[in-house]
Amino acid sequence: MKSITLQRTVEVRCWRVIGQVAKAAKRAELTPVLLRARERGETDAGDVAGHLLFESSSRRVVAQRLLQIAELYGLLEQRDRRYRLTEAGETALATKQVFVPEHGTWTVWASDDPLLGAPILRVEPWVEPTAYDEVWGKERDNARERPFEKLPRWVRGAVGVVATPLVGGAPLRIDQLEADGEVADPETTLRATWDVTGARLRVDGTLGGARVNAAVDRPEISADAVWMQLLQAEGLWSQWDASARALRVSFDEASAGERESLVRAVSFRRPDIASLGAFDATTVEGVALRARSAQDATRWAAWRLRARVRDYATTERFSAWTAEAVVPFSEFHPSTPTRQALADAAWRARTDRPTPNAWHLVAAEDWRL
Repeated sequence: MKSITLQRTVEVRCWRVIGQVAKAAKRAELTPVLLRARERGETDAGDVAGHLLFESSSRRVVAQRLLQIAELYGLLEQRDRRYRLTEAGETALATKQVFVPEHGTWTVWASDDPLLGAPILRVEPWVEPTAYDEVWGKERDNARERPFEKLPRWVRGAVGVVATPLVGGAPLRIDQLEADGEVADPETTLRATWDVTGARLRVDGTLGGARVNAAVDRPEISADAVWMQLLQAEGLWSQWDASARALRVSFDEASAGERESLVRAVSFRRPDIASLGAFDATTVEGVALRARSAQDATRWAAWRLRARVRDYATTERFSAWTAEAVVPFSEFHPSTPTRQALADAAWRARTDRPTPNAWHLVAAEDWRL
């Protein structure tokens, strides 16, 4: 079976909302301070100035400022002017990244599509229009059309979670959002393409006008589990033989091309995967076919044998054609017609002008080739 690929449009919503967002940055000047706090268990301005800045008196103010910045970022916590490393500080040392918080008004793009795992897709600063713009300038046409609404629970639930946005690349963490946000046009066209068999997921399109072509974490579900659900949705699960990795079909259900190739392209009109939702219609190529019963196998093998008579059916050729015709149905040990039986049937069915198939059989039988 070839790859299973599922696709759908990603629905995105957008708000302008006041809050605090922390973006990942490299703050090399804070690393020695954090290391000192971890080494000593706790530290203070005098200790940092003496051991890191090499002057405990004149550089005490600089040391205190570094400690206060680290505390502001949540990397250190203070008690009685002594500073201890926090869990966020440990993470910063491990990742060599510090999340720098900034308070302001933000444009937030988000999606509750379970395929993506994390709802926050992009966060950008937004500047409020001036009173002049709202009355006379470029914003005047939108001034009376600024709808506000409460942010959905799935957006509020993303507060405190580190996410890597589709645009921008650097990880960020939303520390706080006000309850209400102004609804904005997302200006977005995103498509998710999930290569189920290859365990890859990509998102492509535009987000807020910016180009997106990103690999994201794929869902933690096996290709076999997805295949089972696809078959169940189409009513084909009872026909699937897991041991043979093939679909059991009757001889009459198979087209001429399928009888020869023993594969089928199976179409799924509306794939629906539990906990992940519905996807666009798709087709899985190369699904193996096997006979449903011994009777089907016998008819199928005979059909394949007749289809191979394209030259004089010498004893050697006919034996090879017979072996080739029955191989896919060996579990049923199907019988096949002899060369004489096929020749007699072909001769009885002849018209004024015998077909090449009939001639190849009859001639070989009459001449004992």
